[in-house]
Amino acid sequence: MPYAWGEYNMLILPPAFPFGGMENPMLTFVSPTMITGDKSQVHTAIHEVAHSWTGNLVTCKTWEDFWLNEGLTVFIQRKITEKIYGKESSNVESLVESFNLATSLSNSAANPGLTKLHQELEGTNPDAAKNAVPYEKGFLLLHHLEKLVGE
Repeated sequence: MPYAWGEYNMLILPPAFPFGGMENPMLTFVSPTMITGDKSQVHTAIHEVAHSWTGNLVTCKTWEDFWLNEGLTVFIQRKITEKIYGKESSNVESLVESFNLATSLSNSAANPGLTKLHQELEGTNPDAAKNAVPYEKGFLLLHHLEKLVGE
């Protein structure tokens, strides 16, 4: 599929930038922590460019369904990782992130609305919902569906 936005760039922001990356159709803002010299942060770059198809062309209606953006993006990210680096790399990435999901679920135990795919955000600081749940639970749902019906 041709790149719908024409050109894609990444802009390294000052160290105070609070996220690994923030996508926009033609430009992703990234933290200087992306510059490691050993390509250990390439998954973040893959994730952000994947948003060009999942989050910029198709997006959720409300923040409660944020998982539609991020879960689908992680799913595509892992497909790209598999094509470039092999199935084992994609599996390792999934395993590492499963620990982040477990931590997020534990940290959100007092607010079970944040442990669901369709998060319940009423009365909640939106920053509290920015955890691994929409990313990894969304990925796991899509991965499960793929196992059921095929790629």
